[in-house]
Amino acid sequence: MSTTEYVHDLRALVGHAPVNLAGACALVLNSADEVLLQRRRDTGGWGTPGGIAELGEALEDTLRRELHEETGLRPLEVRLLTVVSGKETHVLLPGGDEFYQVTAVYVVPAWEGELAPDGSEGTELRFFPLDALPAGLGPVDRRALDLLRVCWGVE
Repeated sequence: MSTTEYVHDLRALVGHAPVNLAGACALVLNSADEVLLQRRRDTGGWGTPGGIAELGEALEDTLRRELHEETGLRPLEVRLLTVVSGKETHVLLPGGDEFYQVTAVYVVPAWEGELAPDGSEGTELRFFPLDALPAGLGPVDRRALDLLRVCWGVE
């Protein structure tokens, strides 16, 4: 069952009520220790590649699938950094649906493939120095990138 089908079926049961949605995001690093961000089509802002897990999907598999779908990259090395959750991850969508994100954050220091935005979720891909990140990052991305600087030793 795809993520879209899962969320649609869930919403048919619970309406707009808040739910927890589990997912994963990737902190892809290049050789200069810059992090890959994508410009999101829905908000126009920047964020990490990632998304919601399909029903029964392992979170590392979610990371691998979403990273490839959104960027064209395949991770060669994956390291779990943290799980971000809590009240600050609350999202209220324009249609009234509410959810809290429970996101496994993975560092991807080695990868292969050609960078190519998918065009549907992301319109542009760019590496940013950790000391020059764009404004408007969401709470999960902000927390993940702060932890990356501290725990991974990337400055």
